[in-house]
Amino acid sequence: MPQFRALDKLDRKLLNHLQRDNQIPTRTLAEKLHISQPTCLRRIRELRDAGVISADVSVVDPFALAFGMLAFLEVSLVNQSDEFMHDFEARMNKEAEVMQCYFVSGEYDYFLVVHVIDMDAYYQFVRRVISGSGNVRHFHSRFPMKKTKFTTRISFDEKAEELQVKVKK
Repeated sequence: MPQFRALDKLDRKLLNHLQRDNQIPTRTLAEKLHISQPTCLRRIRELRDAGVISADVSVVDPFALAFGMLAFLEVSLVNQSDEFMHDFEARMNKEAEVMQCYFVSGEYDYFLVVHVIDMDAYYQFVRRVISGSGNVRHFHSRFPMKKTKFTTRISFDEKAEELQVKVKK
């Protein structure tokens, strides 16, 4: 049975600040939240331990590194048994070009976000990973022409009394 934890106003304020800048010194963060630095550190540790904070990362702009092509792939499998779906997911997890992979409802089985250098790299990826898998019935590619929004932040309401969240065991 899943366990839950209440996020109070302070937790949500803390998370909103950390999502904007997780390199902010804890002294500065504690001052902004009107709490002591040890309390701030304890709360951050508790949020990490609970799995609410799952990673502290730097988001790198792939376009700045000449990885200039993003592709969205919708993939249908021939065989959708647990074993074949697990194999497909494991294969996608090993591929560096696959930035995100989702099992989805609807006409297709999976939705992939793929980043490559150019169209030739995309062609090579499709031949090696998608067509070469032996279990792909059909795939459809879409190429974004312009990024209009990208964020990794979850916006927390800081005014509500508390919010129940599922925690890792």
